[in-house]
Amino acid sequence: MNDVFILLSPKGPNWLVCFQGVSKGLVAKRLLSIMQENELSPDFVLCIGDDRSDEDMFEVITTSMAGPSIAENAEVFACTVGRKPSKAKYYLDDTAEIVRLMQGLASVSEQTVTV
Repeated sequence: MNDVFILLSPKGPNWLVCFQGVSKGLVAKRLLSIMQENELSPDFVLCIGDDRSDEDMFEVITTSMAGPSIAENAEVFACTVGRKPSKAKYYLDDTAEIVRLMQGLASVSEQTVTV
């Protein structure tokens, strides 16, 4: 049985419960690996996070851009919330900006292209 650990967030009454040795970076790496095994390659990747536990995920996504697991012409966005040192390339100021980004993406995805 895997060991489970619980981490209390310094930001408030948040709990992070996960298996020992599992990180968001490991999950992102495994997901990309499974897609590659199935001859799939994402052409759009969006990762948003606001704390240290997201940095491994940002690193995996960024380094994967140079390899075969992400399409060569993929649009890849690793975004951290709040200005701070991060492996993410992009910054969002707050949760309101995340909502605006998601609304903009939803609006664009609803548009149809006519030829």
